[in-house]
Amino acid sequence: MKFPTILLSSGWRVLLIASLGTFLMPVDNSMLFMAVPQIARGLSEDPARITWVPTASLIGVTAFSIPLGRLSDVWGRKRLYLAGLLLGAMAALAAGLARNVYQLIAIRLIAGAAAGLIAANAWALISEAFPVEKRGKALGINTAFGFTGLSLGPVIGGLLITQFSTWRAPFCALVAAYLILAALSARWLPKATAPGSGRSIDLPGSLSFIGGLVLLMLGLSLGRLSGWTTLPALAALVSGVAMLGLFARLELRTTQDPMLDLRAFGKNSQFTLGCVATLFHYMSAHHGVTVLVSFYVQWAMNQTAAVAGMITLAKFLTMAIFSPFSGWLSDKVGTRWLCGTGMAFISASLVLLATSGPAAGLTDVFLRLSLLGVGIGLFASPNINAVLGSLPQDELGTASGTLSTVRSLGGTLGLVLAGSILAGSPAEADFAAQIKTAFFALSVVGLLGIVVSAARGRRVPDHPNAA
Repeated sequence: MKFPTILLSSGWRVLLIASLGTFLMPVDNSMLFMAVPQIARGLSEDPARITWVPTASLIGVTAFSIPLGRLSDVWGRKRLYLAGLLLGAMAALAAGLARNVYQLIAIRLIAGAAAGLIAANAWALISEAFPVEKRGKALGINTAFGFTGLSLGPVIGGLLITQFSTWRAPFCALVAAYLILAALSARWLPKATAPGSGRSIDLPGSLSFIGGLVLLMLGLSLGRLSGWTTLPALAALVSGVAMLGLFARLELRTTQDPMLDLRAFGKNSQFTLGCVATLFHYMSAHHGVTVLVSFYVQWAMNQTAAVAGMITLAKFLTMAIFSPFSGWLSDKVGTRWLCGTGMAFISASLVLLATSGPAAGLTDVFLRLSLLGVGIGLFASPNINAVLGSLPQDELGTASGTLSTVRSLGGTLGLVLAGSILAGSPAEADFAAQIKTAFFALSVVGLLGIVVSAARGRRVPDHPNAA
């Protein structure tokens, strides 16, 4: 079989494989938002309990990305990337056969670990395949694939559920998608290399980190759903913080091959600021905003769920359009001002959304969300380029896993912030005011992102061993 010349280039093959994985991850999770009502009906379960299904995936990604990224530095990226795709296929098959909600939650936690494997290696594979001067463009293309998957996931899921009249249909489709991509990866990715081969695995650090983050995410979810003063929420939060404290102590005392070298955060300001900026970015611009827009369009503007879904496409489409451009531009002018400008667009759009009223019209909301998408597109690729360019090659898996973890944690915190404000008044008459307050709160987080982005140097220097 013959392929276009561009695909015969090793770097472009790697980019295609990594980008398809980056596309598949958000499709996998975002399809669930369309399936949740059907899962509740099909399994005769309480809708509140069913919300743990997508939450489990998020917990898995957050908890496992850094340990599995560290593992890829030691065992090789191709092996771990393939393992993530095969584990994703098995998890999708098991989810399609699940008989109750508890099985489904456990399976989706495993699916989150699979996504962590894919995420921890996709960016690292690209960074290894492209020279420094072309890396931003390649990462921009990859990011556009991810945003496209995020926008098309609900559409694909809705079509499959409608066509086959079952919530199990999306999972069956995922099995085929993962296996096809695994076959292409086995053929096209370069022979597995391990830049950090010979280094040991920090098992105590990995286990304490996973346990601490799982408990912390569990506590945040329980607090949002059942109240922050309930015993289960408090117990999970306190236990999670304590275990993460144990993790920090273990890592600071480990002098040989720690899972995450916490000293690097103090020594490498570019890496640290990039991670903090990622946290503020995902808090302000993603999960929380999606929930607020959904409620705003349906309750304040009296529109259907289908209309709300179409309106959110404004954000995702402009994200996908601007990500490759900003990635290419970051190779030319650096990352500092692109990231700062992107966060400024995000904060401005959130203020505009907060100040619009129900009489503004759907077109107005669409345009304001488009501005948000422009900001996300300007920020994402340059920030990834900056973080990955600040570390040596044998730590790229850890860096990718760290970014994936911070993204998931930021998205969860944004959802918790928005949900906590909305919980202040359940009455629809007061809901518009609560939504306005939540948009303003997220815009403040965006302003913090501007400050952190501006604190970087004029241009983020690549680590001398990164290429």
